[in-house]
Amino acid sequence: MRFLNKTIYLAAKQLRQWGYDFNETADERIQAMKREIQRLGGGIEFKIEQYPDGLWTAESVNLDGIITGGKNTKEITSIIRDAIFTYFSIPPHLCNDAVLHADNEPVILKQRVYV
Repeated sequence: MRFLNKTIYLAAKQLRQWGYDFNETADERIQAMKREIQRLGGGIEFKIEQYPDGLWTAESVNLDGIITGGKNTKEITSIIRDAIFTYFSIPPHLCNDAVLHADNEPVILKQRVYV
């Protein structure tokens, strides 16, 4: 199932590049997701922890139920986006990364280092 979803996501992404419009913003699931994110103050915050063996976890601190992780940090952003879309039950063909951001909204990464 994961392979099928990834294939659909990549095919939809390619179709967007070729000019096809899935009209994601008109879908009720996308609108509900955007309303919930706005209700949170405009963003979902994550606590990201990296362990000595290289594994990491990311858990939402302001929206219960979103937790993900991986083996390396190279794909951390895409894995977190996937977790957000999964949480809101967005089908893979509507998973357009642009719907997670308002116009001209910066992506903010906060990092604390303890020594």
